[in-house]
Amino acid sequence: MAFSFLKRQKPEPRPKNQAPIAIDYRAVALTDVGSVRDNNEDHLVFIRPFDLKTRASHGCLALVADGMGGYSYGELASKMATDIISRTYFDANNNIESALRKSFEKANKAIYQRAARDPRFKGMGTTCTGVVLLQDEIYLGHVGDSRAYLLKGDQVIQLSNDHTLVQHLLDTGQITEEESLSHPQRNVVTRAMGTSPKLQADFLKHKLRFEVGDRLVICSDGLYEYVKEEELKHILTHNKMSQASQSLIDLAKQRGGHDNISVLIVETFQTDLNQANNPTQKIRIS
Repeated sequence: MAFSFLKRQKPEPRPKNQAPIAIDYRAVALTDVGSVRDNNEDHLVFIRPFDLKTRASHGCLALVADGMGGYSYGELASKMATDIISRTYFDANNNIESALRKSFEKANKAIYQRAARDPRFKGMGTTCTGVVLLQDEIYLGHVGDSRAYLLKGDQVIQLSNDHTLVQHLLDTGQITEEESLSHPQRNVVTRAMGTSPKLQADFLKHKLRFEVGDRLVICSDGLYEYVKEEELKHILTHNKMSQASQSLIDLAKQRGGHDNISVLIVETFQTDLNQANNPTQKIRIS
């Protein structure tokens, strides 16, 4: 099921003392169990704070987590990740990169300790790709093999770097791009959240800007395993967000859908922050 929000009303003339036009965001998230699995281990969250002061200091947060570790335990790990990161990030008084790091590390510790207390949860973990959007700035927190892309003009740019064995082999020149597509170990993840007491993740402020007309996409490997970047660009360019998300899910299922399939799309637009705000603050998909 897809969720969208931020229905805008026709703006009234702006008083002289009103703040200038600023950047705002709207999002759609969709997940599907796929064509083979019985349960969905993915969780998606988009948070747009209603409070303008919080939004000005912390921006908006988008998260996709793809759990692993066996039936139901991967689902628990991904839910813990999105819950803890969402709560910790907005409670932190640090700068954005430090707040993201702190929230990821806290989630990692909680998942690892939960697995250590109960032998049934051994190996439980999750990927997690989080993006903070503040005006036109993009901050990334990432571990695992979920991905963040930016559609900018006629380009689709991958913002995250896969933490996988195949990516390592590619980076070190041991295999070619073509060989990576059919490599028997292409799904082996080299980093994850909750599988080790010390988190190894990427945190950065991206050099690219999130401008009006751009679209941010965060997805699990169940989507990009089946959808090429050119196809992603075409679908994003020619459809509204809700239509694009459904088309991407449908395409992945038509081509096998052997994993859970999740996609979160965010777009930015100019708005008047002193206009009445839609009360919706958070969407969660699981």
